[in-house]
Amino acid sequence: MNPQQAKEVLLLYRPGTADAEDPLVQQAIELAQRDLELGRWFQNHCHFQEVMRAKFREIEAPAHLKAALIAQRKIVPLEPWWRNPIWLTAAAAMFLLLLWLPFRPRLAVPDHFANYREMMVSIALKNYRMDWTTNDQHGLRQLLAAKGAPANYDVPRGLEQLKLTGGAALTWRNHPVSMVCFDRGNKQMLFLFVMPRAGLKDPPDSPEPELTKVSSYLTATWTRGENTYVLAGPAEQDFLKKYGL
Repeated sequence: MNPQQAKEVLLLYRPGTADAEDPLVQQAIELAQRDLELGRWFQNHCHFQEVMRAKFREIEAPAHLKAALIAQRKIVPLEPWWRNPIWLTAAAAMFLLLLWLPFRPRLAVPDHFANYREMMVSIALKNYRMDWTTNDQHGLRQLLAAKGAPANYDVPRGLEQLKLTGGAALTWRNHPVSMVCFDRGNKQMLFLFVMPRAGLKDPPDSPEPELTKVSSYLTATWTRGENTYVLAGPAEQDFLKKYGL
């Protein structure tokens, strides 16, 4: 499932209903949690549905309606729907909502490198499932290339000494990202994320790695050639030196 297919599925999703139990919807929501652009669209979609639901809940049936219906013993011709006060109220609520939408607070677009780095660390911390489990670096590059993800990445010499466990093809704002996973021992992993620098608004310019703490992970970031790299893993001393950065 790609982001466009997920959006078509989620268009029919209504938060707080049994829709969330549908396997196809669950798959689309999982993709929205990984793809920032789709996730932002999904957040706005859910917000709109919740606002509409709240507006309709404010519509009250006339207090005398039930008694009047019970008292009637003959068929009464229905008035045109547009004269019904309930529909008039609903139409007014819709009109007000349409007036409000252009002036609603705009969500900040998370399109900076720091946003990208935080998303990649979030994926690593969630123990994201790999698309492929393999210890063959050449084979992994071929699999990534077939998905349109960067395969021309350089592996730091320190990581070459670790066991490759697999990888995945991700996306960030419709740009391909390669995730390469290494076993550093003690049931802990290192994650190398590779993305074309052209897909980033403000990629790091330096080829020399820069350390940054993001959540509970330590990250090293750098740009070399066409690619921008993020190495993420548990914090430890001599992080750069240990992994040949």
